[in-house]
Amino acid sequence: MKREREMERSHASYVALGDSISIDKYTEVAGGGAVSQLARRLEVDAVDLTFDGNTTKGALDDLNRATCPDRADIVTLTVGGNDLLCGEEPKAILRRLDEIARRLEKMSDLVIVSTVYDPSDGDDSLRSALGLSRIETMVLRNRLNSVNRGIKDVATKYGFVLADLTELFRGHGLASPEPWYIKVIEPNLAGATAIAEHWYELLVARPAPVPC
Repeated sequence: MKREREMERSHASYVALGDSISIDKYTEVAGGGAVSQLARRLEVDAVDLTFDGNTTKGALDDLNRATCPDRADIVTLTVGGNDLLCGEEPKAILRRLDEIARRLEKMSDLVIVSTVYDPSDGDDSLRSALGLSRIETMVLRNRLNSVNRGIKDVATKYGFVLADLTELFRGHGLASPEPWYIKVIEPNLAGATAIAEHWYELLVARPAPVPC
């Protein structure tokens, strides 16, 4: 009986890992983040290990935390953007991402991994908003594209569900009539809602049962 209780504690319906793309803070609404909205939509409690500024290294540390279950029905992962902003090279980011993926493959049969969106929406004229020179903007975009290609490769390699946030947010950049960003790089409430809805649509499109 004790062993059964321990096994029960090690299992969760939904585990969220990652950075501020997932959190409530920048939506300026309690429960407005993508993770919170998805958990409500699925009517489950989330083990929410996301936090502002998290990186691939941080996500690996989170997987070792005592509060991280051994198994989950659903996992979402948003990570990589802060690594890029900190100057990490794509190879290092993707090496850690692959390590994360190996861990998540054992944790859940249903993992959603998201690409990193581009607040400039490809418009180099917005580099001043990002505090970057022309050359720095080109370098960052090349690194971003490399990481996103790697994220897509990881999704294919491990059989994860890919949420392409780059495409989802296209047309809603900083200079658009309806931007989905606040403080330059964070999703506002509309952006977070779009992410949660996209994740949900990806989940219900899967043949595996979804707790809802």
